[in-house]
Amino acid sequence: MKKINSKLHLKWGLFKIGKGICAAAWTPKGLSALILPQASRERALQKLHEYLPASFHRSLEDPPITVPRNIQHQTRRGLSGKPFHLTPFDLSFLTAFQQKILRATCQIPFGQTRTYGWVAGKAGSPRGYRAAGQALNRNTLPLFIPCHRVIASGNRLGGYGGGIAWKIRLLKAEGVETTPAPEGSYRVRQL
Repeated sequence: MKKINSKLHLKWGLFKIGKGICAAAWTPKGLSALILPQASRERALQKLHEYLPASFHRSLEDPPITVPRNIQHQTRRGLSGKPFHLTPFDLSFLTAFQQKILRATCQIPFGQTRTYGWVAGKAGSPRGYRAAGQALNRNTLPLFIPCHRVIASGNRLGGYGGGIAWKIRLLKAEGVETTPAPEGSYRVRQL
């Protein structure tokens, strides 16, 4: 993990989507974390602690503030299956490799999937598909950095840091069909 500029103050807040509570954290440079809807405020805040490095935890002791309207709007669009776009991001606390993987993942078009190997290759590490998977598992901006669009070889769904149910839901919202596979996992159905 990279050393974080202690002068860069993180702000955070909560917002409601449907019956769930989302959390977001940002710096003056951009959005740093987004927590998809959780059942409670406490769970959203717990996940925010899990997503961010310890050096940001002190900022999470500050009271929450209103999440910028654009973050809320684009989150709602994405969760409802509409194309979304949000920048800038501040992922300066991640390693250079993690940042390359996440930038490559942003190149996957809405409603399409690519493999971990494809992402690794785009990031300049064609044999680093496992490391790509680990970096994506730590993606602090699910939805906006669409790691749900990354699948394993053979059209297998693979994992997802937010849980497989979220991956299926996000893919379905973008029109990507999944089907249960005999081995107990899921596969992306090619149209």
